[in-house]
Amino acid sequence: MCVGWPGLILSSFTFILFTDALIYWIHRGLHHRVVYATIHKPHHAWKVPTPYASHAFHPIDGFVQSVPYHIYAFVFPLHKMLYLALYVAVNIWTVSIHDGNFQVPLLLQPLINGAAHHTDHHLYYTCNYGQYFTLWDRLCGSFHYPSAYEGCGPLDHIEKVEAKKTRKED
Repeated sequence: MCVGWPGLILSSFTFILFTDALIYWIHRGLHHRVVYATIHKPHHAWKVPTPYASHAFHPIDGFVQSVPYHIYAFVFPLHKMLYLALYVAVNIWTVSIHDGNFQVPLLLQPLINGAAHHTDHHLYYTCNYGQYFTLWDRLCGSFHYPSAYEGCGPLDHIEKVEAKKTRKED
């Protein structure tokens, strides 16, 4: 068992990798036609997600998607304060991928499942299931390059409509 700062750092990385893998499969499973309409569809009421949408879900959806975080703590050694800090960080991350702020450093855009990726998930339903990274989407064929990075996302459309309105008013 790793202890001290090296143990905390290693636990943090393995927690993120472990939960990212399980969340991918759980989230993808929630899109199966047998459970989607009753359990996960309420979360997709927001075609363009908002921070509110990050926690607006069916209770079973919330419970099932929280299971990997709790499993990790039972299977691997994890300091209780680190567990709480990571759980808070997960909630902040969840809000951030629903906030419409597509600012991920250019170098990290292919790796990080940010708000642009998750917005396309809400628009198209069959892509970008990942929590933090694009790895599982890429491995399993569900990766979709974000439309916002190509200048044709929902906010780009709104800006074009608003620009047309402004030109007509002038």
